Order: sequence, then structure tokens, then C-alpha cells
Amino acid sequence: MGTQVDMIRQLTVRHLAVVEDLSLQFANGMTSLTGETGAGKSILVDALGLVLGDRADSNMIRHGYDRAEIEADFDIHHIPRLQKWLIDHELDDDGQCHLRRTISRDSASRGYINGRNVPLTQLRMISEHSIDIHGQHAHQSLIRNDTQRLLLDTVAGTDTLLKQLSDHYRQWQQTKSAIAEYEQHAAQQAAQLELLQYQVDELSAFELTESYIQDLIQEQQKLANASQLLTAAQSSLYQLTEQESGSAYSVASHALAELADLTEIEPQFNNIVEALNSAIVQIDESANDIRHYLDKTELDPARLDEIDSVLSQLHQLARKHQIDIEALPAHYNELTEQLATLSQNEQQQHALQQQLDDLTAQCHTLCLKIRKKRQAAAKPLAKTITETIQQLAMPGGELKFVITPMAEDKFTETGADQIQLLVSTNPGQSAGELGKIASGGELARISLAIQVATAGTKTVPTLVFDEVDVGIGGGIAEIVGRHLRQLGETRQVICITHLPQVAAQAHQQVQVNKKQTANATHIELIELNHDARVEEIARMLGGVTMTNATLTHAKEMLLQSD
Repeated sequence: MGTQVDMIRQLTVRHLAVVEDLSLQFANGMTSLTGETGAGKSILVDALGLVLGDRADSNMIRHGYDRAEIEADFDIHHIPRLQKWLIDHELDDDGQCHLRRTISRDSASRGYINGRNVPLTQLRMISEHSIDIHGQHAHQSLIRNDTQRLLLDTVAGTDTLLKQLSDHYRQWQQTKSAIAEYEQHAAQQAAQLELLQYQVDELSAFELTESYIQDLIQEQQKLANASQLLTAAQSSLYQLTEQESGSAYSVASHALAELADLTEIEPQFNNIVEALNSAIVQIDESANDIRHYLDKTELDPARLDEIDSVLSQLHQLARKHQIDIEALPAHYNELTEQLATLSQNEQQQHALQQQLDDLTAQCHTLCLKIRKKRQAAAKPLAKTITETIQQLAMPGGELKFVITPMAEDKFTETGADQIQLLVSTNPGQSAGELGKIASGGELARISLAIQVATAGTKTVPTLVFDEVDVGIGGGIAEIVGRHLRQLGETRQVICITHLPQVAAQAHQQVQVNKKQTANATHIELIELNHDARVEEIARMLGGVTMTNATLTHAKEMLLQSD
């Protein structure tokens, strides 16, 4: 054998369908599961699918029990990607990988990785890294273009590029949706932006600070009453100091002079003298303030008209915006902020368009790289598959991949190519679509040929074939068996088969038997030694009655496989 990758070490199934309690240990290389039709061989594949996250139904639980349970032990020493995934998700356990799945009648099913409860999606992630299961009806999906593209991409090794494209494509879609949302409201936003700009321009003609309105109103009141204010100031100055007799200043000064001379006789006058001194100083200062006021204050009808005009305009704007004149500064600030926000949205839309253009260019670049890889892999893969199907009773069969670029620079998350797998089943026949050219039997053989031809290129270490060899026999079955054994040199291959030619090629053979009692049906597994394998293969060759010829033939088949 070559370098072996032993992935599944043990599968244990309890209370699932007709299984009561069984455990199967897998050996290296190719394992064949054989037995009578209806013995329950496919239940083991179903159990494997369940422990790897397949959808479950409570009807799968064995009659008389409330819960089914499946466990699987995996050897992951040669699977660094899976080791890293377990570590990244904090599910590692010293290099072990133990899966468990329970299905209950009265509650949701549960999944476990290394004893930790996990969502079923994480069990499926284990499957992606570990096992590729080919069901007996796998050929039915082969007529779909998606399946054909996946087949080519698996061999072309485009997974990294496709992951990058998928990420970019998701961002491209999100950006495109954001732009569409902007465009949906574009007319409304444009009208709103135009109105806001007009309103802001109209208000920006005034210095609408917080104190601007109050300062104008106060100045208007002063100018409107300037004549009265000047008259009052002049009269006050006259009474305080400029009246020839009887001014406040002269009266207080006279009183001070009379009392100041008598303080030595009457000390109580000292306080009065101090107060009069202070009063005279204050009268003098007040008179000076009035003089300064009179010097700088004058009647200014032009300025009053100017302020009246400004206030009139502001009152009109306040009525227009349905607010008080004092609220104009705050309203102006609010409109300015709204205008800035809308302008920023417009800039954001331009930025999104640039981002969309960049993402489109990046997607096209990735699509081109993916196309080159597909084109490089298409002919060699088609040749390999063609050689294989020609060995499977289709000597004139030929396959080819046609890679056609999508029109108008379109692309999806899977690239910018339309991929078709065309076939001609007879010499001289023009190639056509699989579903239209190949018969059911031919399609099954083509599917098997593809699985055998491409299995060695896949990164998963375990390949499961569930009766994919139905409908073939004789020398073709022997060729299929040899192909599977060859895969078993470097991969773990598990094959459920009715063909002795395939079973004889296995490194390990397990017989599945169904036992019926009066009350229940049971399945038992028997790992066959050499002599038991001879008998089982003879049974598969000749039916119930084994002759010396069939036994001899069985021995020869086993001998040739070694």
C-alpha cells in the first residue's frame, strides 16, 4: 500500500431503525460491506450521515426506544486543516475527534464534538473536511450544471479563489443594494437638498449668532427713544452741576463747608461730613458719566431705519419658518446641520459608486483567474473520465467540458462562466447534454467513472460508495473494483456492494446480516477472515447453493486481488 490515511476508526449505532446495538471498526484501505439485499447495509451509511449532521427524523428511532444514538471516532493526525478547525473553535481534545449524535422522540436532536454540545452545522463542517459520500442515486444530480461546475472546480483547485470571489461578491451585492436605496430616494433627497440650500443661503445673509437678535432689538429701542434719552440726560446734568444756584453739587458743597468748620466742637458731625464728601464725589462722577453719554449719543435716523429694515426682514423669515424671531439662530444652526448631513449622504453615494467599481474590477480579475484554472483542468479531466468510461462498456464514449463566458461581463459568486459537460456515447455521434444523450444506465456508469476518476484529486481522506455499481457486472465490475482498490492505497474507501468482483478487491470485508425473531429484527456485523470471505464471495457469485466451482472461483478472485 501507499501512504495510508485511516480516517474513520469506529462507528457505533444504537437503536436506529433495525439496528439495536452494533459497532464496526474499520481497517486501513478499502472496506467492502456485503450481505443479502435488504440486510441493512445502507443503514450504516445513513448512520454515518447522521453523525455528520444530516437531517434526522424521530421515525428513524427503533421501535420500543425513545432515543437513537450514533458515535464515530476519527483519526485526524493526517488532516491538519481539521485539526486547525477544531482548535479555532475550541473543540480540540489532544488530537482526538469523537462525534456523537442523539435523536429523541420528544426533543430536538443533539450533536457533540469531543463531548461538547455543538450545533449541527459544526458536525457538517467535520464532514466537509473528512468524508465524501456517493449515494446510489448520485448520478441523477450529474445532469445539473451546478454539479458539473463543482466537479470541474474540485479538480481545478479553485476553492481558494472561489472563497475570495464569494467574499467580494457579497460585498458587491451589499454595495449595490446601498446604492439602489440611495437612488430610490434620489429625487426626494435632491429636492430636499435644494430647499435646504436655499433656506441656509437666505438665513446666512444675517449674522445669526445667539446674541444677534437681542442686540438689534436693544439698539432699535435706544435709537427710537434717543430724543427722550438725550433730554433726560441734559436735564439731569443741569440739576446735578450746571444750575447756577440750587444744583445738587452746590447745595451739598455748601452744607459740607458749614459742618466741616464745626467738627471740633461737635465730633458727631464727622460722619455727616464723610457722607457729604462721598455724595459730592458720586454727584461729580455721575455728572461726568452723563457728559460722556451726551458726547457719544446723537440722533441717528439712518441707523434706526437700517435696523428697522433688518428686523422687518427677520420677522418675515421667522413667520416663513413658523417660529419666533428669537429662535432664528438655533433654527439656522439646525438647517445647516441637515444640509451637511444630506451633502455627506451625496458624497457617500459617490464613494459607494467608486467602491462598487473597485469591487467589480476585483471580481472580474478573480473570475478570469478561475476561468484560466478551469480551462487548464478541463481537457485533462475530460480525457481521464473518457478513458475510464471507455473501460466501462462504453468504448465509443467521450466527454468534454465546454466553458462559455457569461454575456455582458456578468458574473456570480461562482464565477463568470457557464459550464457544460457534454457527452457522445457512440463513435461519430455529436456531443450533447448528458440528460438528453445518455440513457439511465449510461448515466450511472458515467457518474461512477467520474467518481473513480476524480476521487483521488479530492482532499477528503474518506470516500464512501453506497451501491454506486448497480447495473454493471462481469469484467466491468472487476475494473471498477480495481479502481476502488487503487484508491484504497492512499485513501480510506468504504464500499457497499452486491458485486463479488468489487468485494474481492477490498482489504477488509464486513458481512451485514439481518436476524429476525418472533418479536424483533436485528442486524449483526461480522468482519470476515479469509475463509469466510471465500464463502461470502462464492455466495455473491452463485446464490444460495455454493458449488466447488464457485468456491474455487472465489478463491481465485481473492488471490488475484492480493
